[in-house]
Amino acid sequence: MHGQNFIFNQPLCMDRDYLFSAIPNFIIGAQQKTFLTPDEIDAEFKAKLNAQILSAQNSGANKYPVIIDIIGLIVKYSDWWYTGTQTIIQILKNFEANENISGVVLNIDSGGGFLSGTSELANFIFNMEKPTIGFTNGYVCSAANWIYAACKHRMASPFSDKIGSIGAFISFQDFTALFEKYGAKYYEIYAPQSSEKNIEFRELMKGNEKLYEQSLKESVDLFISEMRRFYGENLKDDGHVFAGRTYKPADALKIGLVDELGTLEDALQKF
Repeated sequence: MHGQNFIFNQPLCMDRDYLFSAIPNFIIGAQQKTFLTPDEIDAEFKAKLNAQILSAQNSGANKYPVIIDIIGLIVKYSDWWYTGTQTIIQILKNFEANENISGVVLNIDSGGGFLSGTSELANFIFNMEKPTIGFTNGYVCSAANWIYAACKHRMASPFSDKIGSIGAFISFQDFTALFEKYGAKYYEIYAPQSSEKNIEFRELMKGNEKLYEQSLKESVDLFISEMRRFYGENLKDDGHVFAGRTYKPADALKIGLVDELGTLEDALQKF
């Protein structure tokens, strides 16, 4: 797998349909070698932000908001075509210290992504002193909703696709039967002292999913507790939202996943 992010065998905070719709793009990207390097991804991302800042300065503005696009898979490290949460945190730190930037709009269209790195970015956004607005005109699901919830105000286009999908899952593949079909034998031998090494996977291979389920439960407990903390009393538990349901914008507004329906231009007018 390309880079430092691995889609399979990792806890994912992602809408399942979004994951499987993205897989063909990864296959084509690998075949056609269209993946960018982390440095190329970060350079393009920062160039777009710098262009916004330069345009505002050239217009004579002393104070101006900046739009950060979070489009596609949420990843911890910049990879494939996506900017990592670690890079976004560093950019937000610079914006927080820049007295000319009046606020930040996080323009999100994502079905989610990796559990790793998501909470760190969300908590940084939640603790920012500058005003932050989360906006979507597409998907804001799972890990993306975690980040979106951390903003001080949350807006959505009435034409957005899906909002919610609070939860996590993990996908595993066991290729030993395939290896054996072609005459290969697979052995995995552990030192006698290493009885708990890879214990979740070893138990899974015996048909016991409980250890992985417990690990995922702990992750989702954190996810839900942070959603409650970020939203406060604005989010109404309808019996479905914390079980992973997705919502259309009007329904998301009713339970408080969204604070307001509007456009990106409406969001910018708030600064």
